Amino acid sequence: MQIGRWLMLMAVFAAPLASGCTAQTLAITARGGVDLATSATDQHGQTFTVTGLSGIAWAGGTSYVAVMDNSNKLAFLTIELSPNGSITHAAITGGLSLSESRDFEDIALESDGVVLLAEEGTPQLRRYSLSDGAALGPLPVPAIFLNRRDNFGFESLSRHAPTGELWTANEEALNTDGPISTASAGTVVRLLKYVPRPSGLMPAAQFAYQTQPFHGFAISGSRSGVSQVLVLPSGRVLVLERSLALGATAFQSRLYEVNFTGATDISALPSANAPSVTRVTKTLLYSGNQNNLEGLTLGPRLSEDSWALIGIIDDGDPISVNRVVSFELRGPVVACTADFNGDTDIGTDQDIEAFFACLGGNCCGVCASADFNADGDAGTDQDIEAFFRVLAGGSC
Repeated sequence: MQIGRWLMLMAVFAAPLASGCTAQTLAITARGGVDLATSATDQHGQTFTVTGLSGIAWAGGTSYVAVMDNSNKLAFLTIELSPNGSITHAAITGGLSLSESRDFEDIALESDGVVLLAEEGTPQLRRYSLSDGAALGPLPVPAIFLNRRDNFGFESLSRHAPTGELWTANEEALNTDGPISTASAGTVVRLLKYVPRPSGLMPAAQFAYQTQPFHGFAISGSRSGVSQVLVLPSGRVLVLERSLALGATAFQSRLYEVNFTGATDISALPSANAPSVTRVTKTLLYSGNQNNLEGLTLGPRLSEDSWALIGIIDDGDPISVNRVVSFELRGPVVACTADFNGDTDIGTDQDIEAFFACLGGNCCGVCASADFNADGDAGTDQDIEAFFRVLAGGSC
């Protein structure tokens, strides 16, 4: 550990101490995509057809893991990016056969070689070993989600690495929460948050979210539902809506940032449409045709204020093919706070001590990572510099 460098940075940045947090907006720009192959080889040397790619998670560097629906297969990918986030190379490098086959729709990675999968049918969130595909047991699911409509269960999953929290959502309204989407009205779904407890990850708050109507005339399978909930390192939440209709394009993808201010926790309510419910609000960040865009993950940092978003296309229709797409995300993606120990007293000696303790491997429960700048590499000089820059009133 470079104690001398830390002391120098403290002298340079420590005064004046202030929070670098400001209310900043996010912006998203599409950067194109690359088609993928249609086969992979699993851990047993068996070749399988790659189809129905429905979720993707960044595993660090150029490595990603994708999940196939209606199967027991994961596909391992390598994706290389240019400085603006466009994909320069993408390929399937291998696969993993899980111990059971289900309608998996999204994926999140834990830090200990465990993969979490959102399964639409039951619905359920299930855990598997990334080393051999063994089932490790499901998470508890609130009983209200047993009212899911067929093919409209859990479609999304995202893990907040600093805290270990999870977010998921049903694709379209539960039977108890109202109708499915139409050309004139959207559908109301439940954004569901899981939090770590001594007994494991447990369901916590739920919030009502309304999608837009689908973007054209009704055809077979028309919908406008939530295909991805994505939580950023800063804690801000994005929602991807997927619309299928007879319009200028068959598909339309819409990305929103969610605002939970004043929203009702509906976890104890039998209906998301009760008169007392205040829904979350949302701000449109992107709208465009990406064909059957099913999943989305935050990728690597591209510059000081930009990150890559990587999406996966499901080929389960006559238009779409196996494909990865990318977006450039600009704005406050990482948590911009000098309150490292979470006691609401910003920029104190205790915050500095907590940060150094985390660099030494003893992270607190509020800021459970030494990767302060969230570039996927924990405890580096860049993390130290970013922390002291924020202490001095700068940006992350």
